[in-house]
Amino acid sequence: MKKYGILANPAKHSLSPVMFNAAFKEMEIDAEYRLFEIDELGLSDFIENVKHDPISGLSVSLPHKESVMDYLNEVDEEARAIGAVNTVHNKGGFLYGYNTDHVGSNRALEEACGSLDGKRVVVMGAGGAVRGLVYGLKKAGAEVSVHNRTAERAEAIGKDFDVEFGNLEEMKAASGDVFIQASSLWLNYPEMGELDINRLFPDEFVNKFSYVMDIVYKPLKTPLLAKAEKLGKSIITGDKMLLYQAVEQFKIWTGKEAPLDAMQRALENGLT
Repeated sequence: MKKYGILANPAKHSLSPVMFNAAFKEMEIDAEYRLFEIDELGLSDFIENVKHDPISGLSVSLPHKESVMDYLNEVDEEARAIGAVNTVHNKGGFLYGYNTDHVGSNRALEEACGSLDGKRVVVMGAGGAVRGLVYGLKKAGAEVSVHNRTAERAEAIGKDFDVEFGNLEEMKAASGDVFIQASSLWLNYPEMGELDINRLFPDEFVNKFSYVMDIVYKPLKTPLLAKAEKLGKSIITGDKMLLYQAVEQFKIWTGKEAPLDAMQRALENGLT
């Protein structure tokens, strides 16, 4: 039986296992997908173990998307351009890194609002997932700006991808077609009150956009999306990006087309 799993910290919240295990069952593949909750200090030893145990493939999430690159034998061109890896494939003890985040985010966005060419997109956050988002948006022809609480991290992404950047106060002056919340806001502040949410995302700011996306899927309808929906905006929930980037991971690992319907059903059941 082949082993796959998600490398993250924390990892317990992930719904990737229900999706991939449903996919393996549907396709009659003798494999299982597990949780690997590894902190940054344990990353080196864990990756070395992956080669010998062996673990055939990994989904990579916070906080390892950038640091895992140091331990891989080869990183493909797009993942190197992004500067982050969310997919590892073990081929006979050689570890190859890929990034499917941009495929997942673009597909989720295009499903909701059509072509991204010429769309003005404002992104909040500056982690590894944002790097994939921005890469995909630019590849599709969108105009992008990135904003983050730590302005230096937004600046790094801005310079790497030649997009506008700023802090969260500057974000409130931005406008466009699509706003994407891609920070760890809800993870860090799960009990954020309405007053703080309205201060961070005032009505006048949200009303500048036609579409609002949040890459978080727990909760599925984040406080931002609930607010945006109340204001009459089209919302894009984080499960869409999760599903579509996972479909691409399945193809990389198995060489087969993923059973999208089975994965989507499992994900929906996991969210209820």
